[in-house]
Amino acid sequence: MGFQECDDRARVLADAKAEGLQGDWEALDGGHAIALMYRKDRFTYLASGREDVGEDSYKQYYGKRGAQWVRLQQTDGTKVFFINHHGPLPVSEDGGCTGSATAHNIMRVIAQNAHKGDGIILMGDFNAQGSSSRIQELNKRLDHVYSGTSMGGVDHIYSNCGEGAEGMNLGKGAGQDGSDHDALSVTFHFR
Repeated sequence: MGFQECDDRARVLADAKAEGLQGDWEALDGGHAIALMYRKDRFTYLASGREDVGEDSYKQYYGKRGAQWVRLQQTDGTKVFFINHHGPLPVSEDGGCTGSATAHNIMRVIAQNAHKGDGIILMGDFNAQGSSSRIQELNKRLDHVYSGTSMGGVDHIYSNCGEGAEGMNLGKGAGQDGSDHDALSVTFHFR
């Protein structure tokens, strides 16, 4: 699972378990308020890292934006490279460190850290709608699997193994600590 604007991974995991989430989960801090979680009873940890891949425009500046990744091996031997990203602002901004440069930097992180044969899953709040240069650039390099609808569709999931993937929008978080984005879920079938 990938999270953006998530400063308290432990609370999110505890809330999910209280709602019925099963399994033994490990949470990884990606800095910049992003996090990844994986099931330790289904995956073996191989490697992880994080890197700055973009920066907000001076028009709406909060800082640099990162990508966090983890490489895992499923119990059946399948290797998966998950990468999580929270994109630069303003939404769908082009140019500088916000547009297609961010997409190129994400692809560089994948190229430097994924291994041949890995299933690659890229997810996140890209702060970019489908018409933006960063999403158009990613569309050239990975298969678009699913997108949310909140804020004009800024949450996206990509893969190199998306054939037969099943996505759904789980809606927004409830309560005062709920998200302003929809929770997205995609099931991948690795062969």
